[in-house]
This record gives sequence, structure tokens and C-alpha cells, in this order.
Amino acid sequence: MTEPKVHVGKVVNAKAPIANADAFAALNQIVAAAREYGQIRQTEATKRAAIAAEEHVQVDRIRAAEGVLKLYFDRVFEERAKTNAEMFTRLDEAMESGDPQMVHAVVRGIVDLAQSSPLAGLEDFGKFWAELGTDDNPVEL
Repeated sequence: MTEPKVHVGKVVNAKAPIANADAFAALNQIVAAAREYGQIRQTEATKRAAIAAEEHVQVDRIRAAEGVLKLYFDRVFEERAKTNAEMFTRLDEAMESGDPQMVHAVVRGIVDLAQSSPLAGLEDFGKFWAELGTDDNPVEL
């Protein structure tokens, strides 16, 4: 009898008997493919777990930095709020006293205060912000 011709996943002559060696070879292929599948699955699961762990670390770092920045802004703006209130109180007092030089000085102080920013001391913050997350400057936390 003629041996069936086995092609990838398909038996050509289904009625012909299959030799023991061919059956054993097919079994070995199934076992090898299953083993390889298991290894690939485990490797990919490990990669996904590592990515998830790294994501968790980065999210925690962002939250910690966010907390520090919030505290900074709360303190700076609280201080600025007090300064602003004092400046307008002084402006009211200067206007009530009728002292034009004092009014001018207080208004100049208010303008200076309005033009300043808590982050004004950072060097070229606008450039940093514009380049944040570009191919040339990826975000690294």
C-alpha cells in the first residue's frame, strides 16, 4: 500500500494506513509545538508582568512628584495671596491718604507681582515644555 503524503496539517490520502514512524513524528511535532507555545506564552506573560510593574513604579513616581508640586504651589500661592491682599490694602490706604507717590509705588508693586511667576526662576521652561515627549527628548521619569 502507498503511504499517505502528509502536508502541514493535512493528510492527502485519508484511507491509506499510516506508518508508526509517521504517527510518532506527528506526535513529536504536536508535543514540540505545545512546548514552544507554553514557553512563548510564559515569556510573554513575564514581559507583560514586567511592563505592569514598571508602569506601577512610574505612576507612583508621578504621584509623588505631583504631591510635592501641589504642596509647592499651595505654599507659594498662599504666600502670594497674602502679599496680594496686603498690596491692595496698602493701595486703599495710599488712595485714602491722597499720596500720589505712594499710590504709584503700590501700583508698581502690584504690576511687578502680577508679572512674576512661581516658576519664573526655571531656565527656559517654555522650551522644556515644548520639547516634552518628542522623539528628540522622550519623557523619562
